[in-house]
Amino acid sequence: EINSTLAEISKKNPIDSYNLLRNFIQKILNITSEEKILNDNLVFINSFEESDTKIITNFINFYLNKVNFSNYEISNYNKELVYTINKIKNNKDITADDLFQNTLYYQSILTYLKGEKVQFLDNQFAFFSTPSDLNFTNTRITRCYFLLIDHPYTSYKMLKGKLISKDLAMNTFLNSDNKPLKYTFDNSNLTVTRKNWVVYNNSWSDPNVANTLRGVILKKTDYFENPDEFFASIVLHLRQSGYDIPLNYSLITDYLSSNQPNKGNLDTDISNHEKKILRREVEGFADDFGYDLS
Repeated sequence: EINSTLAEISKKNPIDSYNLLRNFIQKILNITSEEKILNDNLVFINSFEESDTKIITNFINFYLNKVNFSNYEISNYNKELVYTINKIKNNKDITADDLFQNTLYYQSILTYLKGEKVQFLDNQFAFFSTPSDLNFTNTRITRCYFLLIDHPYTSYKMLKGKLISKDLAMNTFLNSDNKPLKYTFDNSNLTVTRKNWVVYNNSWSDPNVANTLRGVILKKTDYFENPDEFFASIVLHLRQSGYDIPLNYSLITDYLSSNQPNKGNLDTDISNHEKKILRREVEGFADDFGYDLS
């Protein structure tokens, strides 16, 4: 009853739904019933480098089409977030503080506005919690997530090749100026708190976060070295998260026949000095995932 009522209000008047959620979200989240109270139709595709999310979303789009799983949509979280917020308030500058305090309400309304579809959303926000226990998302809203990580040296080399600047690449990787990303859509400016490479990846690979939100961590090296099993693990994770999707290796083979992994231009060299700076920042994370930093 709560679910159907909020769904109806969200579609008729998102502002009323927002105000109701602000008053009752904690009580709703504390309900222990297994019944669907909020719509858990969000699936986040997380990667520090936005272009890497396409490795996962392009495959999901191909595969779900082939198995006739039609009730889904692939989009960008920033775009959907601005779309939702603009239905609630006329806010042309969406700040980090606004999002820290209200993201759960915005996500809840998004799940109602697009309740008929699974939302696969590529995302560059780091996972966050607030003192009032308003996390980036919640299991009643998010069905599961993926985190794609790469060797830190390779990630840095990609940035260096793309930005054509050692200094810009290092600043982006380390977020030395502590500036968020900026995203503009529909005349609104969104502040995206990604932080640095280690903070971003640590936030989504944290065991508590992964266990609570059914997260799976994928390594880009596995994508290059064993793409069949890499893509099979994506299908299996969706199955384990409650989606009725068959695992069909022949479809994975069909996909790979025209979508072979491409390492791109990784000929960019990094000096011993650059490696020393990177090691100092990423050593603990690299050890946890078996990355050699020599």
